[in-house]
Amino acid sequence: MVSRERNYNIELLRVISCILVVCIHVSNVYSRAYGEVSYGTYLFSLFTNCFSRVAVPVFFMISGYLLLEENVSIRKSIHRVIHTLVVLVFWSVLYYIWNIIFWDDRYDFATLFEEPVKKHLWFLYAILGMYIALPFFQLLFKKMNRRLTEYFVMLWIFFLTLYYVLALADMEFTYTVPMVGNSSYLGYFVMGYIIRYFSKDYRLGSKICFGIAFAAGMINIGLTWWGTWVSGSHEEIFFQYRNPLIAICSLGIFGGIIEQGVIRFTEAQKALMQMISRHSFTIYLSHIIFLDIVKEEMEPLDVPGWIGIPFYTLGIFLVTFAFAVAADNAWKHLRQYLPKAIV
Repeated sequence: MVSRERNYNIELLRVISCILVVCIHVSNVYSRAYGEVSYGTYLFSLFTNCFSRVAVPVFFMISGYLLLEENVSIRKSIHRVIHTLVVLVFWSVLYYIWNIIFWDDRYDFATLFEEPVKKHLWFLYAILGMYIALPFFQLLFKKMNRRLTEYFVMLWIFFLTLYYVLALADMEFTYTVPMVGNSSYLGYFVMGYIIRYFSKDYRLGSKICFGIAFAAGMINIGLTWWGTWVSGSHEEIFFQYRNPLIAICSLGIFGGIIEQGVIRFTEAQKALMQMISRHSFTIYLSHIIFLDIVKEEMEPLDVPGWIGIPFYTLGIFLVTFAFAVAADNAWKHLRQYLPKAIV
């Protein structure tokens, strides 16, 4: 296996994405209350909602950045698949019970392969598919030269844009182009690897990357505001991860931080990032519990968005982080009694 030295640019991206995932769901509370909140609060929620959307694509890019360079190991891939299935089953059962107790809502298991028990668990469905096919991707992309890589990027961006524009016109494709056109998530996954190994050939600089990301984000905010104004209700179609503007914004943020080179952090900052990074998966999976409590018990819409969104985001993140540390430590002790195949 290729030895892996800790990359603190990647750690920083993971920490930022972890916080932004919480911000997405807090911002949704305000954005979806269009007509109930002030105009300023709604616009602020669009800003935080849009730029927080880079979090999930960045998570996929981090995975591709780290995993596609590994040597092919079917055994290791099978272990990842089994572990992810166990995590999916565990959190699906937990949220099934939570929804009954907290919301008095019973999930219809007939929709299991169509919609997860809790919407944010869709990420596990998507990453599970990546892990199943990972050995093939590892072998394939390591063999690709610069010209083939450029061809892949061009095709992915082209079909991402084509399918999205046609979807806006209610003209969904039934028969998509394999690999370059049938999954935006696979594209993000691969782009992480491509940025790792080919960005040195196309150096844009961090400022240009961040500038492109900001421009794409602002255009997307404008489109969302326009869609909301036309329809009279909050429009979310421009926040989809298959939107090429979300892709450009995400690639700009990811590439901008990678382009920084070696960022100097203090030992304390490194230790904090490592701790958050180590528990980031559990934070992602569990933060919805605390968001549900806030929505039900604290009347968040009574607080102006410019205060409420950062306040609730930080509060939920810190509480979830504490929960994740405790839960992961408990799992660490429990796993020694479980079969190695599932842990």
